[in-house]
Amino acid sequence: MNRRMIALLLAALLLVCLPGCAKKEQPEGNPKTDLLATTQPVYQLTCALTDGTGLSVGLLISEPVSCLHDYTLTVSQMELIEQSGLVLESGLGLEDFMEDVLRGKTRIDISHGLDTLPGEDGADPHWWLDPMRFVQAAELAAQELGTQYPEFADQISENLAAFCEKLSELQDYGEQALTSLSCRQLVTFHDGFSYFADAFSLTIAAAMEVESGSEPSAKDLEAIIAIVEENRIPAVFTETNGETGAAEVVANEAGCAVRTLDMAISNSDYFAAMRENIDIVKEALG
Repeated sequence: MNRRMIALLLAALLLVCLPGCAKKEQPEGNPKTDLLATTQPVYQLTCALTDGTGLSVGLLISEPVSCLHDYTLTVSQMELIEQSGLVLESGLGLEDFMEDVLRGKTRIDISHGLDTLPGEDGADPHWWLDPMRFVQAAELAAQELGTQYPEFADQISENLAAFCEKLSELQDYGEQALTSLSCRQLVTFHDGFSYFADAFSLTIAAAMEVESGSEPSAKDLEAIIAIVEENRIPAVFTETNGETGAAEVVANEAGCAVRTLDMAISNSDYFAAMRENIDIVKEALG
């Protein structure tokens, strides 16, 4: 072997063995994500606020779900949490089931300081169904992100203004569409629409939470049927991906319609889902 060949082999060997010279192998699984949002509304907000910054944003729960009461994280979701930097949460107890997995992560609870409504166990966590409460949450998220990434603070502030303008337009759309309803009472088969009702001056006449695989009692159904009949409520509302059997029983007995609303918690565009909800309520109760 000539000297030139030996020199080339030695050079190649040095490139492989010297630390920092060879290209590092990427770890298997999901790549590291700068920001991880737990739900679709938080994800949509985070993407909007960080537009133009180059920060990567991941969504933890993307499949269609009606609620997170009995949700269980998959192995891939737990890996995504592990490989993420900052986690943005919807808050108010919605993510309590993943507390052990989130422990030790840097987290932003964007519901902090919101004017909340009572729920079954503490505050109702479905605040995003009120566009103006969403504005408050967006402002907090922008403030926290600006602190974490001061080099992008101006861009985040500019993006915040644009996002809040869309929320204000959504609020105006709902107010105009629902201002002259002949019936302003909602009967829902999910207990998460209080903020929607509050946002547009509606009243929750009755709300029944029907868990998957369970059945409401005859007494509970009779009470809702009486409310619908006495108040001449033309429609009751179920939730996308939720149970419909109880609502259909009430509809058959009380002679009303059944319509479906979207919690906009996963697998949907928030603004499109909210506008569709408004349109459905207007058509059903108008």
